[in-house]
Amino acid sequence: MKNKSVGVVGASGWIGGRLCGALLEKGWKVTGFSRSDREDDEVAWRRWSGEGEIDLEGLGAVINLAGEAIDQRWTEKRKVDFRKSRVNLTKELSRSISNSGVEVLLNASAIGIYGDRGDESLTETALPGEGYLAGLCRDWEGAVEVPHRVRTVFLRTGVVLGKGGRAWDKMNGIFKWGIGGKLGDGKQWMPWIHLKDEIDGMIFALEKKISGPVNLVAPESVRNADFTRAVGKAMRRPTPFPAPAFALKLLLGDFAKEGLLASTKVVPQVLLDAGYKFHYPTIDEAMAELVRD
Repeated sequence: MKNKSVGVVGASGWIGGRLCGALLEKGWKVTGFSRSDREDDEVAWRRWSGEGEIDLEGLGAVINLAGEAIDQRWTEKRKVDFRKSRVNLTKELSRSISNSGVEVLLNASAIGIYGDRGDESLTETALPGEGYLAGLCRDWEGAVEVPHRVRTVFLRTGVVLGKGGRAWDKMNGIFKWGIGGKLGDGKQWMPWIHLKDEIDGMIFALEKKISGPVNLVAPESVRNADFTRAVGKAMRRPTPFPAPAFALKLLLGDFAKEGLLASTKVVPQVLLDAGYKFHYPTIDEAMAELVRD
């Protein structure tokens, strides 16, 4: 791309903030979008509420990472928030992109689009699955309506593991006290990715001529029981306390059924075929980095 100016929607979030830093290091001019006024010596900030027109002047690319956290009980109120922060916001963003000089859009999505698929290996060519989460992700991607001139990438992300992130902080607290364990029977496939590969994978997709869905997951697929053992081994803690499926469903409702207990064996085929080299391709390598220090 000749215009190395990129706007990041969700730049104030955990992943967004680290993405902005990595983009700056690679020579990109970065503009972050926030609901409130912000100041930064390196990132230029513009205000956007998520509704109405967004100021995209001078930007060659946009990365949209907005979306209310899904790892909580799915009440009816939260379902409204999930849809508003994903589908509605993306529609608003698409309208502005259509009337701008933006050449590339990377739009967040999730591996939840595949649904519960057992032992089936799922590359980016796999069809969407069934269930609430799959439907939400399908509508999320469908909300992108931009001209054909705009190269579009759908970032189908798995569980992102990194210090300071929601997933790792929750696991760290549980396993540190020696009360970690598999979820349900532990046989479900659990797509994960280290934060470093999440960030670098996005930048790789931005800078290469990649379009369409991209599975942002590590190449090593692991079942939840194996994931649990890897965490316990790295932290030198026992993992004797499985969380029964019925208890998870009672506590977290449909999120437990479609999120924690669903089996989704996802393959990052597009990244692998394009030559991306994972920093942490195996769960043992990722855990070793996460427990360091």
